[in-house]
Amino acid sequence: MASLIEVEDADRVRTITLNRPERLNALNSSVLAALSVEIRSGAEDPRVRCFVIRGAGERAFSAGADLEEIRGIDVGQAHAFIRRGHDTINAIERSPVPVLAEVDGFALGGGLELMLACHVIIASDRSQFGLPEARIGCIPGFGGTQRLPRTLGKAAAFHLMLTGERIDAARAWATGLLSVPPVAAAELRSETERTARLIASGSRTGLANLLEAGRQATAGPALEHEAALAALSIASADGQEGITSFAERREPSFTEE
Repeated sequence: MASLIEVEDADRVRTITLNRPERLNALNSSVLAALSVEIRSGAEDPRVRCFVIRGAGERAFSAGADLEEIRGIDVGQAHAFIRRGHDTINAIERSPVPVLAEVDGFALGGGLELMLACHVIIASDRSQFGLPEARIGCIPGFGGTQRLPRTLGKAAAFHLMLTGERIDAARAWATGLLSVPPVAAAELRSETERTARLIASGSRTGLANLLEAGRQATAGPALEHEAALAALSIASADGQEGITSFAERREPSFTEE
């Protein structure tokens, strides 16, 4: 059985590949736990000066939370799942080692929220981005309600969250979601490697100090409130109907209340 994530070291850069291409690199509890371990252990390894997170295959960075894991769960189970996501994504955002996201294909839902926690984001011109949770009766629960408005501003962020629409890489760059203009898919790997090596050539202490000085704290109480509301949404009748309808490829039938 293939590993859920793959790890490779080269030139002081540790590349972590989400390895579920058949599921569009969806994030389940096992993937989140493995990713958290790698980020935390790498942060303690003096040989590592830059992380790269990427998705296996050519279709997705990550299409978000694995809906099969949250289908049919109650509020307590949903809250535990959301807290696992927060733990992993907070570890990325607070890492003293810079984290670069290499995005090729879909970065949706929890995948976009994972991307938002990274310090540098490089994407191919065929990538698409979105937070579709509102379309299935749920809300972004891995920090998206906090990090997206901080990144894009309130108007653009709420448009993406409330409509659930996807945007292409050109619009993602125009709105401030990416670190550099989108690159051709064939050039993505080389551009990522060039940037990661450049970052890794810096002082490890200096890089950590720079990140700490520039880091904007994500409010703990706000994330806790998001986690509670996300759990309630997932476990609600509408949330479960939305998740089920997505799996069955049909329009959801939400309650009128």
